[in-house]
Amino acid sequence: MVSEKRKHKREVIISAAIFLVLLGLFAYGVLIEPGMLVLREQEVRVPHWAVGLNHLRVVVLSDLHVGSLHITVEKLHQIVEEVNQQQPDLVFLLGDYVTGHGGKTALKPEAFVKELAGLQSRFGVYSVLGNHDWWYNGEDVRRELVKAKIHVLENNAEPVYINGATLWVAGLADSWTRSTDIKAALAKVPETQSCVLLMHNPDSFKDVPGSVSLSLAGHTHGGQVALPFIGALVVPTKLGSRYARGLIEEGGKHFFITSGIGTSIFPIRFGVPPEICVLDIFAK
Repeated sequence: MVSEKRKHKREVIISAAIFLVLLGLFAYGVLIEPGMLVLREQEVRVPHWAVGLNHLRVVVLSDLHVGSLHITVEKLHQIVEEVNQQQPDLVFLLGDYVTGHGGKTALKPEAFVKELAGLQSRFGVYSVLGNHDWWYNGEDVRRELVKAKIHVLENNAEPVYINGATLWVAGLADSWTRSTDIKAALAKVPETQSCVLLMHNPDSFKDVPGSVSLSLAGHTHGGQVALPFIGALVVPTKLGSRYARGLIEEGGKHFFITSGIGTSIFPIRFGVPPEICVLDIFAK
């Protein structure tokens, strides 16, 4: 009888301990990690990189989802200050500035784009729009970004002149909500010149020609939940979990996916803290 009581007591203690651990992990994923901000620096060596461009330092931001649980206008101000401290040559914004669906958002773009107007870089800030921006109202988001002197690209490219060399910055329309046209985006870009291609969703990576020096995307949030030894549980790209985040070299092409800043659907991050990405780009 005593043995049975001890066994039952032990089972209760173990069950309670497991419950508390799971509760603690859940609380961490909802209350702590989504509010963090990690500076992620990475050296990237790419092909077709002009000598004059030499070492280019760029900051990549994506999926801000301003108005979500942890991303307030005040938090965005902190993000902008952190970006400016890196003294970037260029800043690339990869979409999903708003949060919400179907025209409803917690915060309208005019309420926070004025913070993005504070981004400082030597050669400008270039952007594309994401699926949430178009679900809200893409033209409104575009208009506010342009007011803030942020270049908005959709299936087109613009030249940036740096130290006597030309860097083309191209941008794709969001593949979930618009008509993505890589050919149109690169129509003006000579194959022999350096080019960085911006997109929100990485699904278009497979169609990018080898003449593009580096392609950048967001959208995946790194899966938002990534477990040790397992990785991301769900990644919103048809390319699979390998494309959840980070630098990928495949077939001579170079891709980089950032896990972004905010959260979508569920206000949780676990093993994938919000990140500001600083890429130091060199010729390969």
